[in-house]
Amino acid sequence: MTGPPLPLAGRRVLVTRTREQAEGLVDRIHDAGGSVAVVPLIATVPVAEPDAIAEIAATTLAAPQPRWVAFTSATAARLVIGAAGAPALSGMLVAAVGPATASALEASGVTPDLVGGERDAGGLADAMLERGMRGATVWIPSAEGARVDLAARLRGAGAAVTVHHIYRSVMPAAAPELLRAAFAAGVDAITLTSGSTARNLSQAMAADGVPASAVIVCIGEQTAADARAVGLAVRAVAREASVEGLVSALTECLSPQRLR
Repeated sequence: MTGPPLPLAGRRVLVTRTREQAEGLVDRIHDAGGSVAVVPLIATVPVAEPDAIAEIAATTLAAPQPRWVAFTSATAARLVIGAAGAPALSGMLVAAVGPATASALEASGVTPDLVGGERDAGGLADAMLERGMRGATVWIPSAEGARVDLAARLRGAGAAVTVHHIYRSVMPAAAPELLRAAFAAGVDAITLTSGSTARNLSQAMAADGVPASAVIVCIGEQTAADARAVGLAVRAVAREASVEGLVSALTECLSPQRLR
């Protein structure tokens, strides 16, 4: 006897980050019976020399305690540790925006002292402010164009904050062609996991438009707001900003019946 069909059986989902960047999203969609088209909409271009990263790490380490380094992406964590080495962070308190960034740190031999609960800069700010920031020195290695809310809130609480742009997120040159091919083959849903993926999707499909039949599902409210700001019609937002939350939102949009 066969059981009921898997919730995403017969559905094809467009994932807009690489399989490695998507934190198991591709596997979870497959587990739910769906098929996946992977079209990465973000490529990382380093903009800071390794020596400059190591120099700021040393400057932060020489500041009075408490001294923090706050990572708002796994990419920033990998670039900093690749340039300065894990021992360069040993005299700092290390904050990570969420589990994926924490995992990238741990894979490089660094155990975070604090992990934000909401997987965005606002959640990280809340968690850091609970620890007390007056008189603290905070280094935030980040992407060009990243939101400044975290730095502003920490400064408002009395911290000395250095925002250091170490990489730039760009759209891969092949993305528009790959998107058109994916849509031509049929796509039931599109997952967006950051404002950058939303903006690059809109830019890549500016001439043709995103097919109205493909529902757009976002990992969090900030990503959804960024998507709406560039004219994308968001169908659903994950209740929890995680891979599991995203797959649940996909399932509710695409299955014949809502989850009970």
